Amino acid sequence: MDGKIAKPKEKRRNSERRKEKSRDAARCRRSRETEIFTDLAHALPLPPSTIATLDKASVMRLAISYLRIRTVLSTIPSEVRPVKASPADEQHDSLFLKALEGFLLVVSADGDIVFLSENV
Repeated sequence: MDGKIAKPKEKRRNSERRKEKSRDAARCRRSRETEIFTDLAHALPLPPSTIATLDKASVMRLAISYLRIRTVLSTIPSEVRPVKASPADEQHDSLFLKALEGFLLVVSADGDIVFLSENV
């Protein structure tokens, strides 16, 4: 009879150990996932203040959009591509869009919006 009583306790302990191992493994996976999303967010061409406010879904959405923009821009012939803009040029671009009361919209061949300027 003593053997029968010990077995349920042993099963309960094993079950608790498995649950603990499972929780630890899940915690480790979540930690690694967070680390990967943080690395991905820092790889995006965004200011640190913006990166700090992004959640995981936003990081994925922005990373996909960035890759789409790179794909679209890579189809432009090299003689047409502009040189890298300085910070002053970027400020002028923003002022030009505001002065023209316009905006920039880039759409993929599939009809997906790839880029939309802030001043819409």
